[in-house]
Amino acid sequence: MNITLRQLKAFIAVAEFGQFNLAARSLHLTQSAVSIVIRDLETEIGVRLFDRHTRMVSLTLVGQEFLPQARKILKDLDLAVGDMRDNASLKRGQVTIAAAIVLAATIVPPIIAAFVSMHPEILVSIRDMPEEAISPALKRNEVDIAIGTLSEDDPEITATPLMRDKLMLVCREDHRFARQKSVRWAELKDETLITLAAANPLRSIVEHNLIRVVPNFQPKYEVRFSTTAISMISAGMGVAVLPENSSQLASAVRVTTVDLVDPTVMRNVSLLQRRHHSLSPAAEHLKAAFVVAMQTENAGASTVGST
Repeated sequence: MNITLRQLKAFIAVAEFGQFNLAARSLHLTQSAVSIVIRDLETEIGVRLFDRHTRMVSLTLVGQEFLPQARKILKDLDLAVGDMRDNASLKRGQVTIAAAIVLAATIVPPIIAAFVSMHPEILVSIRDMPEEAISPALKRNEVDIAIGTLSEDDPEITATPLMRDKLMLVCREDHRFARQKSVRWAELKDETLITLAAANPLRSIVEHNLIRVVPNFQPKYEVRFSTTAISMISAGMGVAVLPENSSQLASAVRVTTVDLVDPTVMRNVSLLQRRHHSLSPAAEHLKAAFVVAMQTENAGASTVGST
């Protein structure tokens, strides 16, 4: 059958308005043109779709059955065209991603590099920032997505888990702890501690565990960036509790990491985005790239750990 979109749109308009003149006005056609389109549709189908009256028209029983199907055809077509346009938009576009300092320097670059190699026309901007600045940046629409830790439920932010990262003790290579396989939290009670800013989600995790074994815990120094803490450790100013992947930044400055136990503490690294906010096609594809990459890495780590 040779039914056109124009015929379907005209049929739906006449059915909704109940008058040819009103339907014609909504379609930006003349009344006679709409009448001809409907007549051609009825001829193509082989049944009458409308009962004509002096001023009004009404759907026949066949027309009533056909109306929801016609609407569904147009809706499905609109969705299909929308999907194709979304896919086509990956030929150009821009995504801004925020990431905590250490994550921006470790896990983020290789995933971005792989994504850009697949979509060279997409411009990806990376904004490295302290953990506590990520959620506000998302809420101000300054970034599309972010990689970091959400310390507590936030009604405006949704988190897609990517990985779990162990907290480690970071100290100088000549520190007494550097020769140990592991260090208990309680052993930190006499150490000069360098902590991240109070608003940083990692700070709350560290404090929660330290206060249980060191009730009078007071940091000596407070910094915003993990890289600053690592440099201070290298200068012999103290020790810090930082995520395990900080070790990738520590080797060049005579700093090492030691397992922190009793208890072993993990933090969740997630992809963060504004809740109830649709991502652009480019951002959605970048999000998927992170999820797939981290699933692959986590699966590889599990396989190695089980052998």
